[in-house]
Amino acid sequence: MKEAVILAQGAYPEHPYPLHLLKTAKTLICTDGAVNKLQGQEPDWVVGDFDSLSGVSREKYNSRMVRDTSEETNDLTKAVQLCFRKGFRSIIILGATGLREDHTLGNISLLGSYALMMDSVRMVTDHGVFHVFAQGIKKAAGFMEVSVPCSEGNPVSFFAFDPAMKLRAGGVLYPVEHVVFDAWWKATLNQCTANHLVLSFLNGPLLVYLPYPPTLKEVRDIPEE
Repeated sequence: MKEAVILAQGAYPEHPYPLHLLKTAKTLICTDGAVNKLQGQEPDWVVGDFDSLSGVSREKYNSRMVRDTSEETNDLTKAVQLCFRKGFRSIIILGATGLREDHTLGNISLLGSYALMMDSVRMVTDHGVFHVFAQGIKKAAGFMEVSVPCSEGNPVSFFAFDPAMKLRAGGVLYPVEHVVFDAWWKATLNQCTANHLVLSFLNGPLLVYLPYPPTLKEVRDIPEE
């Protein structure tokens, strides 16, 4: 599956894991403001309305610029849409949090829409990883099942974009089967009891947040999909 890394205009990654993903990206797409901060590598495309693009970046990346002046979407969504048009169905989003809390919340809220377009979506921050799922293995009664690697003892939180979502979770300390998702905090601050979460959900997308293990020493200590 073709995978692209998108660098947004939030806080530039500092943690070793997102920096590793950035440096090893086979395809890198930057929003216009993010490319101003890019260090030590070149983007494949720069997308946005270019209101934040510096003069130096504008001249340097002129041949890689994809202009999108739509006022109905932000630059991160424009980058995701570009990925979709280019045939990518797996994306990793970096630099989408930090600096401004309103932008952070907005970007997180858009993950459900991105999951409807893509087969795999991860938003990786300096503190952990957001996984989002719209599809999975079809189970009885319309439930979708997915498996998520984790570390035993690590915290985990679940969020719903639709208050009607139903969730069944294996590999967690506290049951979630009867949670009513009428507020975002309702299924937060759980704990992994195994090295994989088995999650069945109805009325998704489902958003899962896993902070990095407290015992993290190297990039390879992060469980991969």
